[in-house]
Amino acid sequence: MLSEFQKRKLALRFYMLDTSKDGILELADFEQHGQKLAELRGIQPGSTDYEKIMSAALYNWETYWKPADADGDNKITLDEFLKSADILIAAKTTEKTNYQVQKGLFDSVDIDGDGEITLKEYTLFLNSFGRSEEDAKIGFSKIDTNGDGKLSRDDFSIALYEYNTGNDPQAPANWFFGSY
Repeated sequence: MLSEFQKRKLALRFYMLDTSKDGILELADFEQHGQKLAELRGIQPGSTDYEKIMSAALYNWETYWKPADADGDNKITLDEFLKSADILIAAKTTEKTNYQVQKGLFDSVDIDGDGEITLKEYTLFLNSFGRSEEDAKIGFSKIDTNGDGKLSRDDFSIALYEYNTGNDPQAPANWFFGSY
């Protein structure tokens, strides 16, 4: 069963993704988020990079979020999401599975495609959710656990997995989306 701490973190993520601010997640929210990330990066619709970002947004919706849609209406309430998260955590979804799901997300954040995410890239990612530069700096400093100034694919995937599943209030991954 999800703890109150886990519910709070997951609710933060849910509401950050709810671009329409209607308390419901649907495909349009993910499309809008992808468009915002592309806009912040100066990427034009129709370009290869734009398609990569939009593909990652769709993949994230289809593989991680849409399965939470218990009633099949293509709309996810916070309650549906938390119930789904509780089931996934109880089933001990593996980091390997998370790694596959987050691959597209990582690639859409890694602007230059060098296999690492810098503070600048991470800041644009969090800005696309409406988070501040200060939140990005704090979050990045916490999840960059080796302090090398970059996040590898593994760093990113493990931190997001721990954010989604962890129950330790002191864990660095709790800062994945900035202050919480």
